[in-house]
Amino acid sequence: MSQQAESTGRALPRRYTSLVTYNDNHPDAAFPPSPAERDALRRFDAAGTGIEDDILDRGMLLTIDFLPGGAPALEEFDRVGTVVASCWGKPPVYVLAEQLSLRAAWRTISAQWPTSLSAVQSALADLRRYGGKT
Repeated sequence: MSQQAESTGRALPRRYTSLVTYNDNHPDAAFPPSPAERDALRRFDAAGTGIEDDILDRGMLLTIDFLPGGAPALEEFDRVGTVVASCWGKPPVYVLAEQLSLRAAWRTISAQWPTSLSAVQSALADLRRYGGKT
């Protein structure tokens, strides 16, 4: 366990080294197969600068993806899904939360505007703790 995980008591995200392995293990919340489809997903990346990985691969820049289908826009129906961190839709893929409202996850993360992976984890923990209304 890393020092960060030890000091916060937070579990490390599950890590998948390929999109195929992630998709095989999460068929209901899979990444789209093509790079163009992955790029079209609504994701969080702190205004295009990326989320700094301060937990696993320190210094790597990540985006937060909401699967399946990206974070729902206001005019779309909400979905229950998985929130992951990835390198702009490329491996590695870190599973941050499963079986939660993607709209509530988007709102919580975008309201807190985290710039590090540990801050995203904290935001998602708050969502879980307080029930995350959509």
